[in-house]
Amino acid sequence: MAELALTARGVQMEYRERHTTDRLLAIENVDLDVEEGSFVSLLGPSGCGKSTFLKIVNGLLLATAGEIKVRRAAANGPENAMVFQDAALFPWYSVIDNVAYGLICGGVPRGEARRRAGPYIELVGLKGFAEKYPYQLSGGMQQRANLARALAVDPPILLMDEPFAALDAQTRELMQAELLRIWNAARKTVLFVTHQIDEAVYLSDRVVVMAARPGRIIADVRIGLPRPRKLEVKRTPEFAAYEDRIWGLIQHPRPTSVAATTA
Repeated sequence: MAELALTARGVQMEYRERHTTDRLLAIENVDLDVEEGSFVSLLGPSGCGKSTFLKIVNGLLLATAGEIKVRRAAANGPENAMVFQDAALFPWYSVIDNVAYGLICGGVPRGEARRRAGPYIELVGLKGFAEKYPYQLSGGMQQRANLARALAVDPPILLMDEPFAALDAQTRELMQAELLRIWNAARKTVLFVTHQIDEAVYLSDRVVVMAARPGRIIADVRIGLPRPRKLEVKRTPEFAAYEDRIWGLIQHPRPTSVAATTA
């Protein structure tokens, strides 16, 4: 078995209303292991706690119960890096300065940070755009720069919260293929949040299906489609079978064990 990049045990998130005694259980007893170098998607209906769980892993939220362990790549290195739906690039920085920003915040001198950012700009397909500014880029190109910024700090695990949701359908498809190319080259562990079944199946080694609130894992589906994958795989019977199965799990969640729904 490969080394684990992330382990979650009994993770729970409960919110309390400020002016009442009401409580909202957003996530309930989530257990999850993510193997190093794997691509795992969290999939489920809106409001099921996918993004909340990702923010707990990232440290933006503190779980009310349970434990999460993330492997560090280096003694002073980050545990993870987050890619949000909004590219959130600094408009007054060029692409290369945006990509170098995390390194500079980590104490790397600006000149060295820019030098180290260069290969990641090329990796995400932005060669020739290093000195351009965000307003000069398309939405897809901005998200490429956002991804390069996350990769540049060399995190052991990359967290992605619906990074293509704001893109048009055609650009989204192309970015999915590009992400697989980049992942194959960088071999980072990826935990990816989406509500698109086809996106999860196409990208992932495993699709972890969550039920509606309170969010809990109801299935862990291993995707047996061979890699590397081209977009054409989405039109195969094998792909459609995975989509149908996962859609059935979301429509009719059952209180069965995760192991019983794994394939």
